[in-house]
Amino acid sequence: MKKLRLMAVRSQRDEILRCLMLLNCVEISEPAPSPEDELLRSLQPSGEEEVNRRRKDQALLLNAIRILDRFIPEKRGLLTPLPQVGMEELLDEKALEEDFQVARRLQELDEELRDLASRASRELAELDALQPWQWLEMPLEYTGTPGCSVTLGTMPGRLELEDLKKTLAGAVEEAELICVSQEGESSFLLLFASRDRTEDALEALRPLGFSPVNLSGYRGTPEENISAIMDRLEGLEKDKGQIVQRIVQETVHRRALQLGADTLETCIAREEAGRRFLNTENVFYLEGWITAPEEEKLRQALDPFCCAWETEDPDPEHPEEVPIQLRNNRLTRPYSVVTGMYSLPAYNGLDPNPFVAPFFALFFGIMFADMAYGLILLAAGTLILRKARPRGGLKDMAGLMVECGISTFILGFLTGGFFGDAVSVLGSMFGKEWTPVPTFGAIRLGDVVITLPMNLLEGNNPLYMLIISIGLGAVHLALGVGIGMYLKIREGQWVDAVLNDLSWWVILVGLGLLFLDKGPAVLYVGVAMMVLGAVLGGRGFGRITGIFSAVYNGATGYLGDLLSYSRLMALMLAGSVIASVFNQLGALGGGTVGGVILFIVVFCIGHILNFALNLIGCFVHTMRLQLLEFFGKWYRDGGRPFRPLNVQTKYVDIKED
Repeated sequence: MKKLRLMAVRSQRDEILRCLMLLNCVEISEPAPSPEDELLRSLQPSGEEEVNRRRKDQALLLNAIRILDRFIPEKRGLLTPLPQVGMEELLDEKALEEDFQVARRLQELDEELRDLASRASRELAELDALQPWQWLEMPLEYTGTPGCSVTLGTMPGRLELEDLKKTLAGAVEEAELICVSQEGESSFLLLFASRDRTEDALEALRPLGFSPVNLSGYRGTPEENISAIMDRLEGLEKDKGQIVQRIVQETVHRRALQLGADTLETCIAREEAGRRFLNTENVFYLEGWITAPEEEKLRQALDPFCCAWETEDPDPEHPEEVPIQLRNNRLTRPYSVVTGMYSLPAYNGLDPNPFVAPFFALFFGIMFADMAYGLILLAAGTLILRKARPRGGLKDMAGLMVECGISTFILGFLTGGFFGDAVSVLGSMFGKEWTPVPTFGAIRLGDVVITLPMNLLEGNNPLYMLIISIGLGAVHLALGVGIGMYLKIREGQWVDAVLNDLSWWVILVGLGLLFLDKGPAVLYVGVAMMVLGAVLGGRGFGRITGIFSAVYNGATGYLGDLLSYSRLMALMLAGSVIASVFNQLGALGGGTVGGVILFIVVFCIGHILNFALNLIGCFVHTMRLQLLEFFGKWYRDGGRPFRPLNVQTKYVDIKED
């Protein structure tokens, strides 16, 4: 990574920005002029007007796409790839004006739909208000005669009409109540009263919850008004159908709108990068970072422009300022998923992916260890890569599935697992001896003989697997310590690297030699190195306590780390046992037709559960061994991701040249 500074004429700003975007290797950062740099401090940052305008235009297109999706959702399969377009087509802004016209038409149609919905809502509210009075054959504008008034009202609850009439008669003799209807918990009434006693009648009924209803805005009977409302609703529904049909006709422009939204996304990215420029009337200045191998590409790309630029190595005193770009091949790139879940390495650290790759796949394969499960992972990852053409993290995850699937298949072959012991159990149902992997050899380690494939459910095989797991853990930890020593030696910390990191491994080797009756000399050397490291690293009385601290922390730390790798054997055995249990349960029906059906049902349910549980467990525990045990010995995290100016799309893929 190198620091980049560039100054160019302002008239070429857009062309240079487009050139940097296509290179995909330059991150533009905020300039930080030094106090003594009068020229740079005189420059002014760019405004946000153009960015805001582009965002407004993009919001118009995105809203149009959402309108189309609301009525005619785009049908895409789970693995359907995005359509591909060329870079020139993506960056061509000539078609945007036509896209804006389509988007405005859709927006107007959507506003018309909203207006129709609002009108329909009001009509429905009126319909609800008139529905209880539909059997009333009196015009709603009728308020009575000169001597008698008619009042419409409601009353909560289902009260007895005779009781109401008695209450009313006790207060006003010249009044009468008629019940029009009762719906739910409300009663709808007509109150007839003499003109001069109407208020007295209302006062008598008010304590009972009577509330007058004002329907004076209507003309004709309730039935006539309800019929008119239904006609208007029918007309509104017809208008809505016509507008929806016009929206559906615009779906032919969906691809163009999506391409336009992605085109504007590139414009917004360029303009947001341009906001970090410092400007005068005639020139602009930018600072950023460029990946060192692409410096020659940048030189060739900038040759046609009137500009001056330079690069320099990062300041070693401030590694935290430098963005991190990992460079991996096809085998190690998928493990960026693992690194990304933890943290990117610091600039003065090492890329962890090459060290993670072999152990992650191996440990995952040991824990899963089933040929069938491995084939499922391999097929799923390959299908995603081939059919969906994924990008970014999904592509890395699919690649990780492929590599872990291969490892799982190989370890399953070595342990004879194919859906656990399904093949042998199925054979026993029909009185046959079937095996997915015939015996193909034996490994002799002194008096220990391990026959391959190694059946985990018999003999001392779980014990052998435990020993192998601890041995692999020792190799894994030794590599981590070795990398940590390399980093310390590279920075001149020889004493810490040799006396503290190396001493415990010398002690472990010495213990092994002592166990084999080879003498205690190496053990004494390791102890001396540990004591010397504690003494040199402490001060005063801390040199004495440092010895006990080193012994305690080293013994418990390394012992705990080594025992952590026993989970390799534990998860391998757990998956095999669970698979075997389901196979045995399915075989309880024997070789009959019913027994075969039972086997298929139990087999499918059991292995789906076993596969899902083991997939999650194996991934989590493999991650733990990498992030805690392995990274804890050497990894320097805290790196800031490198975010180059590049083309980001949502709806289309870029055709590769």
